[in-house]
Amino acid sequence: MKKLILIFQLVFFTIYSNAQQKYRCVFADTMISVIPDSLFRSLASKNNLSNKAIEKILEQHRANPPSKYYLKTVRAGKDRTIISLDKGSIGGDFTRKIFDSLLYKNDELFNETLTSSGFSETPWDRPKRVYRGTGKKLSILGYECDEFISTDSCCYLWITTELPEYINPGARTNNVKGAVLGFKLTYTETSTKSMLIKLEKVL
Repeated sequence: MKKLILIFQLVFFTIYSNAQQKYRCVFADTMISVIPDSLFRSLASKNNLSNKAIEKILEQHRANPPSKYYLKTVRAGKDRTIISLDKGSIGGDFTRKIFDSLLYKNDELFNETLTSSGFSETPWDRPKRVYRGTGKKLSILGYECDEFISTDSCCYLWITTELPEYINPGARTNNVKGAVLGFKLTYTETSTKSMLIKLEKVL
């Protein structure tokens, strides 16, 4: 009977520990300036640039677009995940402003604010994307990830079910479940790629 109680306690402790497991992750992000040729040509024509000059500038931009790179620390827990920018890691020549800290909770993102919790009570009001699988896979730090693409083709997610779904560098997953170990998001003027480069369990 004592052995049975001991086994039960051990199983319960293991389940409880796994449920409460926390992780410290580091993601490497690269943000690139994306200027559509049509937009650039329109702006250039208003400034009376010659076609030759326009083509030369476009060629230079395609070969070496302005970019910014930085590291994010993700402290992931079941109750909440905090995403923090490592300011000392910022490099590159792209001046676009990026966040200092975000809260990811219940598949919502909250901006940093001067409140008691440190974050806004209201989540982002941007609509969530819907994703479908591409059938492709990618290995990230030894974890096999399935690739998903949003129906608007703006965002790719690389997701594994081998880790808890609260591991997330700041991408709402909506209709897909699992830990996000990488994503690529392309807007009209920027493209951002975030990839996990370090993961460790913490108490």
